[in-house]
Amino acid sequence: RTNAKIVARAAEAQACGGLPVRLSVSAERPEMDEAELRALFVKFDADGDGGISPAEVEALLHEAGLAATSADAALMVAQVDRNQDGLVEWEEFVASFAGARGGKSQLSKVVAKNKEAFLTVQHGAANSQHSWSSEETVAFTEVVNSRLAGDEMLGSRLPIEAGDGQTTALFESCADGILLCRLIHLVDPDAVDVRAINTTKLSKFKIIENNNLAINAAKDIGCRITNIGAHDVMEARPHLILGVLWQIIRMLLTAKISLTECPEMVRLLEGDETLATLLALPPEKILVRWVNYHLKAAGSDRRISALGKDLADSVVYATLMKQLYGPHLRVDLSAPLDRRAAAVLANADAVGVAPFIKPGDIVSGNAKLNLAFTAQLFNDRHGLAPLDEDDLKGLADLDLDDAGDTREARTFKLWLNSLNLVDHNGDLIQVNDLFRELCNGLPILSVMDHISGGVVPWRKVVQEPRNKHHLVENGNHVVETGRKLDLVLVNIGGTDIAAGNKKLILAVMWQLMRRSTVDLLSSLKGDGTKVEEAEIIAYANAKVAACQKPPGTAPSPPIRNLGDKALKTSLFLIDLCAAVSPDTVNWDLVTPGRSDEDATLNARYALSIARKIGAGVFCTPEDLVEARPKMILFFIAAVWQADMQRGKPPLPNRQPPPPAPRRASTYAAPVSAPPVSAPPSRPVPPLPSRP
Repeated sequence: RTNAKIVARAAEAQACGGLPVRLSVSAERPEMDEAELRALFVKFDADGDGGISPAEVEALLHEAGLAATSADAALMVAQVDRNQDGLVEWEEFVASFAGARGGKSQLSKVVAKNKEAFLTVQHGAANSQHSWSSEETVAFTEVVNSRLAGDEMLGSRLPIEAGDGQTTALFESCADGILLCRLIHLVDPDAVDVRAINTTKLSKFKIIENNNLAINAAKDIGCRITNIGAHDVMEARPHLILGVLWQIIRMLLTAKISLTECPEMVRLLEGDETLATLLALPPEKILVRWVNYHLKAAGSDRRISALGKDLADSVVYATLMKQLYGPHLRVDLSAPLDRRAAAVLANADAVGVAPFIKPGDIVSGNAKLNLAFTAQLFNDRHGLAPLDEDDLKGLADLDLDDAGDTREARTFKLWLNSLNLVDHNGDLIQVNDLFRELCNGLPILSVMDHISGGVVPWRKVVQEPRNKHHLVENGNHVVETGRKLDLVLVNIGGTDIAAGNKKLILAVMWQLMRRSTVDLLSSLKGDGTKVEEAEIIAYANAKVAACQKPPGTAPSPPIRNLGDKALKTSLFLIDLCAAVSPDTVNWDLVTPGRSDEDATLNARYALSIARKIGAGVFCTPEDLVEARPKMILFFIAAVWQADMQRGKPPLPNRQPPPPAPRRASTYAAPVSAPPVSAPPSRPVPPLPSRP
């Protein structure tokens, strides 16, 4: 922590115009500034998930021409992995250099000595090679085979052969996008309308559409998709596909860790903690608390802090499973570690939990696979005491938002996460609870700085607020900065942001998302004029009027505004997508939309075909059926953006490293590669003139 604070203060000095940051590694090693450290971190973190795994260390060492075994890489990670989650996060990476005097960190030694070789490695180039985690490949293959068994759309390609984990069968099975779309559909059926998946006569164009659908739908369910485009999936790049698969599988396995599915989770509250605080925790933290709850109930002195190394000796698993299933489940804790782990998994199989991890995954402390196994146990039998009448009354009295606001909050949260912003420590900003996590003002200020670099007075912002005064101070900066961006903030003060006022936070986020969307469209137009709402409507009407529909079918009439009742059938939106990409729509699936059921079917189809043509839409079918003007605006704007990007070459798979994080940072993190699509079948008509 001390080293991390030193680095943070040095970065702050640099941001304030002080001396350049220089982190001296040792007397024998070259000095390393933070920009170089950032570039190196990005090189190691091949899948862009914010943490460096042993497999990624081994891969980059090989690509740089250095001999290293899996054991070497695991040792390098273990030496600097302070929280023992099996990954090296940015803060740990920096701290390993700041505290590496005397050769304490083998990783920092190797990096400092071979810095130039690492920085010149071209990821994914023809002459380079990527290694990947064979253990995770085997486990993920088993999950896919289990969850999608009997899927008619996948047919004979299942089960996928896992082998030793070094075969490419799993990745090749993902290449046409069908498998990924089917997995995402299991997480959220509204994210992928299975009718929109191309399954026959799979030309390159149709495969690109499937992969665009999978990538944009993955974003819609909350996956962090960084530097991954349709071609990466088509080329079956293992390290990138594993990163996406893990996020989807994690969501599948942790879906029941919610108050809706398991109201007994209230038993995990600690002290004066509120239920909102508990629900804001990520699934990993809740599972850790669940395990500790049962360890305490079993009279054990053991406690865990993470689902990794703390489980390696199998003692915790043995105690947990006895508590859940009974004392007949025995594990010889005097046996070697691998035999203990094998006994734990045999016990799980005996009680009907089919584990897909191996004994070696437990012994090595693989954080991802131990999370998966722990989630399996929770899903099968959580073992929490039933609720009494007082507990049920407390749940009934919860102050929940109306459905519309809940959907808006979801949209704004997903949009914010899709920006790939980083905080002052260089960590990716991942918002789970919009109102709770935005009340400190920092994510909102990051978005504002993303929209207009330099507009946020970062030197005055409290980066680690510890009390209400700090929260209000940051809230005041949000209001002041918002006014500089011409946001309408009548009757909104810093205290409203600090108090987590839901209506007002939604109002701020709506204006920021709208401003960002309009600015992006204006920049893509390239004529120096600002896009107004009337111009977005004019674009949509002009595009739909030119839509080539089946004979005897007229295009939808023009809309008057974004709340036009004619939008409730989604026919206008489907026509808009068809005008951009005529071959994408199967008109046999489009209904008149007169009944609520037909309108919902059309809305689901409209969202999926928009994602197929490369539009990043975060709406729900209900938003379209209700013709909510805000969501209609974002839908049309996303399609227009995809329209203007069609036929343009994609960005390189690996973006240049973002600038070093500073106290006053614009947080310019790598962005997702734009959707790849085949050139349009006919020229795109000129943009409508401004009214």
